[in-house]
Amino acid sequence: MKTLSYSDFTNIVTNGRKNVDAANDKVMPAFASNVNVMCFIDDIYVYLRGRANNAIPGGRPPSHEDKPEAAKEAEASCTGIK
Repeated sequence: MKTLSYSDFTNIVTNGRKNVDAANDKVMPAFASNVNVMCFIDDIYVYLRGRANNAIPGGRPPSHEDKPEAAKEAEASCTGIK
């Protein structure tokens, strides 16, 4: 994640990735049809970059404030979950 660009990250998450050779068998499935991933791809990227650069400590994140109403509406609109 330290050197992965946003566009490369979204491409891998959307389309998946397969690196197979004699020593490795690394496969990541595509998540293009998973709204729980695609609706939050920006948040996932920011979190993973923060963890990779030690800007966010490991472990369970602290509690956070309730989401603003606009964020709740955007989330419901994207995921279809109310």
